[in-house]
Amino acid sequence: MKPEEIAAYIGAAAWLPQIATWLYRRFIRPSVRLVPNQYAEAGFTSFGPIFNLRMAFFAENKDLVIDGMELILRHEDGDTRSLRWAGLGETFSEITDAAGNKQIVSRDQSPIAIKIGTQSFLEKFVRFQEPRYHEGDRPLIQALVAHFNYLKQSKPTSYVADALASKELFSLLEARKKSFWWKAGRYDIQVKLTSPQTFNLLSSHFNFELTKNDVSLLEKNVTALETDLRNIISSNLPDFQAQPLYWNWANVDIHRQTDA
Repeated sequence: MKPEEIAAYIGAAAWLPQIATWLYRRFIRPSVRLVPNQYAEAGFTSFGPIFNLRMAFFAENKDLVIDGMELILRHEDGDTRSLRWAGLGETFSEITDAAGNKQIVSRDQSPIAIKIGTQSFLEKFVRFQEPRYHEGDRPLIQALVAHFNYLKQSKPTSYVADALASKELFSLLEARKKSFWWKAGRYDIQVKLTSPQTFNLLSSHFNFELTKNDVSLLEKNVTALETDLRNIISSNLPDFQAQPLYWNWANVDIHRQTDA
């Protein structure tokens, strides 16, 4: 073999690691594994049906950017609901002093996108809400706000009382009450993620159960819907004292399932 041929082989061999790296990045898909907390919160407030779940995210093979997260809740009777991430919380540290007082350093953020790295797992407290609820609620709120502003200009001495007695307030309140759909029984959870990248999703199925007592507790929040609206509108009155407002939550146990 001539010296120039040997040199050509050596030069070509030097490119093999770079080519292998390029092929790996090009064809190997990242995988995401979800690990839920043992407990979650089911709720119902003026934001509609809510499900709060803390999860850890693990990426394998490559880092991954997630730009959407959806929760499919399927009741044992077949009724299916779709919730989408509406908020993210992250705890950075928790400090306990000598007296036992805890100070938690955390951050809340709007769910635009998150990056899951392969070097360490990512833990987030994810707040899920129902898009269909907000799609129906938004125009009713806009109608109430428009009517309130009209009354404020045309009836400055009675606009608060008139707004509280308006059909716009009644329509909004009735629609919110009818949006309560929690019921006793088992719910299967399927987590769906979206990304600009192609990826594999692992361990995305869980389940929990709501008892009759849980549902009865959450149903009490329906009566608080009117209190919340009345507090907001009446806050325009001088020296107004808001009525106490409490939202009940159902704490449920999360059980992992084996993905098919």
